[in-house]
Amino acid sequence: MKVEERLALLKQLESIAALAGLKGVISDDGEFFIMGFEVGDGRSQRVFVRPNGSTPDGKTVVTISSPAHLQSKGWLSSFSREDAINLLRLNEITFFARYGIYDPGSVSEEMMIVASSDVILETLDAEELRAHAHFVSHAADAYEKKMSKADNL
Repeated sequence: MKVEERLALLKQLESIAALAGLKGVISDDGEFFIMGFEVGDGRSQRVFVRPNGSTPDGKTVVTISSPAHLQSKGWLSSFSREDAINLLRLNEITFFARYGIYDPGSVSEEMMIVASSDVILETLDAEELRAHAHFVSHAADAYEKKMSKADNL
Protein backbone atom coordinates (compact mmCIF):
# COMPACT_ATOMS: atom_id res chain seq x y z
CA MET A 1 0.00 0.00 0.00
CA LYS A 2 1.32 3.42 -0.94
CA VAL A 3 2.22 5.87 1.81
CA GLU A 4 -0.46 8.33 0.65
CA GLU A 5 -3.16 5.63 0.72
CA ARG A 6 -2.16 4.50 4.21
CA LEU A 7 -2.12 8.09 5.49
CA ALA A 8 -5.62 8.71 4.05
CA LEU A 9 -6.90 5.58 5.83
CA LEU A 10 -5.28 6.65 9.10
CA LYS A 11 -6.90 10.09 8.79
CA GLN A 12 -10.24 8.37 8.25
CA LEU A 13 -9.63 6.37 11.45
CA GLU A 14 -8.71 9.60 13.25
CA SER A 15 -12.06 11.11 12.19
CA ILE A 16 -14.01 8.08 13.41
CA ALA A 17 -12.14 8.21 16.73
CA ALA A 18 -12.98 11.91 17.10
CA LEU A 19 -16.69 11.09 16.61
CA ALA A 20 -16.32 8.52 19.40
CA GLY A 21 -14.70 11.10 21.68
CA LEU A 22 -11.39 9.25 21.52
CA LYS A 23 -8.10 11.10 21.19
CA GLY A 24 -5.11 9.76 19.38
CA VAL A 25 -2.30 10.52 16.98
CA ILE A 26 -0.96 9.12 13.76
CA SER A 27 2.47 7.62 14.42
CA ASP A 28 5.50 9.48 13.07
CA ASP A 29 6.20 6.62 10.66
CA GLY A 30 2.63 6.74 9.30
CA GLU A 31 1.95 3.09 10.20
CA PHE A 32 -0.57 3.39 13.05
CA PHE A 33 -3.25 5.51 14.66
CA ILE A 34 -2.44 5.36 18.40
CA MET A 35 -4.78 5.97 21.33
CA GLY A 36 -4.34 5.69 25.10
CA PHE A 37 -6.88 4.08 27.44
CA GLU A 38 -7.31 3.99 31.20
CA VAL A 39 -8.23 0.42 32.13
CA GLY A 40 -8.79 0.85 35.87
CA ASP A 41 -6.72 0.55 39.03
CA GLY A 42 -4.43 3.33 37.75
CA ARG A 43 -3.41 1.20 34.76
CA SER A 44 -3.34 2.21 31.11
CA GLN A 45 -2.87 0.64 27.70
CA ARG A 46 -1.98 1.92 24.26
CA VAL A 47 -4.19 0.86 21.37
CA PHE A 48 -2.82 0.77 17.83
CA VAL A 49 -5.01 0.75 14.73
CA ARG A 50 -3.50 -0.07 11.35
CA PRO A 51 -4.69 -0.92 7.86
CA ASN A 52 -3.91 -4.59 7.42
CA GLY A 53 -5.20 -5.76 4.05
CA SER A 54 -8.48 -6.11 2.25
CA THR A 55 -11.43 -8.46 1.98
CA PRO A 56 -12.03 -10.45 -1.23
CA ASP A 57 -14.49 -7.75 -2.33
CA GLY A 58 -11.95 -4.95 -1.81
CA LYS A 59 -12.99 -3.51 1.56
CA THR A 60 -10.23 -2.33 3.89
CA VAL A 61 -9.43 -4.49 6.92
CA VAL A 62 -7.98 -2.68 9.93
CA THR A 63 -6.49 -4.35 12.97
CA ILE A 64 -7.07 -2.84 16.40
CA SER A 65 -4.44 -4.10 18.84
CA SER A 66 -2.91 -3.48 22.23
CA PRO A 67 0.45 -4.83 23.45
CA ALA A 68 0.19 -7.38 26.25
CA HIS A 69 3.73 -8.70 26.69
CA LEU A 70 7.06 -7.74 25.15
CA GLN A 71 9.75 -10.33 24.43
CA SER A 72 13.07 -10.37 22.65
CA LYS A 73 13.18 -12.33 19.41
CA GLY A 74 14.10 -15.93 19.92
CA TRP A 75 11.81 -16.04 22.94
CA LEU A 76 9.74 -18.90 21.55
CA SER A 77 12.43 -21.24 22.82
CA SER A 78 11.46 -20.09 26.34
CA PHE A 79 7.70 -20.04 25.58
CA SER A 80 6.59 -23.44 26.79
CA ARG A 81 3.97 -25.72 25.30
CA GLU A 82 1.88 -25.00 28.40
CA ASP A 83 2.19 -21.23 27.83
CA ALA A 84 1.00 -21.68 24.24
CA ILE A 85 -1.95 -23.83 25.30
CA ASN A 86 -2.88 -21.33 28.00
CA LEU A 87 -2.85 -18.53 25.41
CA LEU A 88 -5.17 -20.58 23.19
CA ARG A 89 -7.46 -21.19 26.16
CA LEU A 90 -7.57 -17.45 26.80
CA ASN A 91 -8.56 -16.94 23.15
CA GLU A 92 -11.56 -19.17 23.73
CA ILE A 93 -12.88 -17.24 26.75
CA THR A 94 -11.96 -13.68 25.74
CA PHE A 95 -14.74 -11.68 24.10
CA PHE A 96 -14.09 -9.56 21.01
CA ALA A 97 -10.31 -9.93 21.14
CA ARG A 98 -7.77 -12.60 20.36
CA TYR A 99 -4.18 -13.06 21.46
CA GLY A 100 -1.42 -13.37 18.92
CA ILE A 101 2.14 -12.41 18.13
CA TYR A 102 2.99 -9.15 16.39
CA ASP A 103 6.46 -9.10 14.85
CA PRO A 104 7.48 -5.72 13.41
CA GLY A 105 10.13 -7.45 11.32
CA SER A 106 13.73 -6.39 10.99
CA VAL A 107 13.11 -2.93 12.46
CA SER A 108 12.97 -4.34 16.00
CA GLU A 109 14.75 -6.87 18.16
CA GLU A 110 11.50 -7.51 19.98
CA MET A 111 8.13 -9.15 19.33
CA MET A 112 4.90 -8.66 21.22
CA ILE A 113 2.01 -10.73 22.36
CA VAL A 114 -0.96 -8.53 21.54
CA ALA A 115 -4.70 -8.60 22.00
CA SER A 116 -6.32 -7.66 18.71
CA SER A 117 -9.46 -7.55 16.63
CA ASP A 118 -10.08 -7.03 12.92
CA VAL A 119 -12.82 -4.82 11.50
CA ILE A 120 -13.85 -3.49 8.11
CA LEU A 121 -13.07 0.21 7.83
CA GLU A 122 -15.89 1.04 5.42
CA THR A 123 -18.50 -0.09 7.96
CA LEU A 124 -16.68 1.00 11.13
CA ASP A 125 -18.60 3.55 13.18
CA ALA A 126 -17.66 5.45 16.33
CA GLU A 127 -19.37 3.08 18.77
CA GLU A 128 -17.79 0.03 17.18
CA LEU A 129 -14.30 1.56 17.30
CA ARG A 130 -14.78 2.49 20.96
CA ALA A 131 -16.01 -1.03 21.81
CA HIS A 132 -13.18 -2.83 20.00
CA ALA A 133 -10.55 -0.53 21.52
CA HIS A 134 -12.08 -1.14 24.97
CA PHE A 135 -12.05 -4.93 24.59
CA VAL A 136 -8.50 -5.22 23.22
CA SER A 137 -7.06 -2.79 25.79
CA HIS A 138 -8.66 -4.69 28.69
CA ALA A 139 -7.64 -8.09 27.29
CA ALA A 140 -4.04 -6.89 26.82
CA ASP A 141 -3.93 -5.44 30.31
CA ALA A 142 -5.25 -8.66 31.84
CA TYR A 143 -2.46 -10.64 30.16
CA GLU A 144 0.15 -8.02 31.08
CA LYS A 145 -0.91 -8.21 34.74
CA LYS A 146 -0.75 -11.99 34.64
CA MET A 147 2.74 -12.06 33.11
CA SER A 148 4.51 -9.22 34.92
CA LYS A 149 2.16 -7.40 37.32
CA ALA A 150 3.73 -4.15 36.04
CA ASP A 151 1.98 -1.59 33.86
CA ASN A 152 4.67 -1.44 31.17
CA LEU A 153 2.90 -1.23 27.85
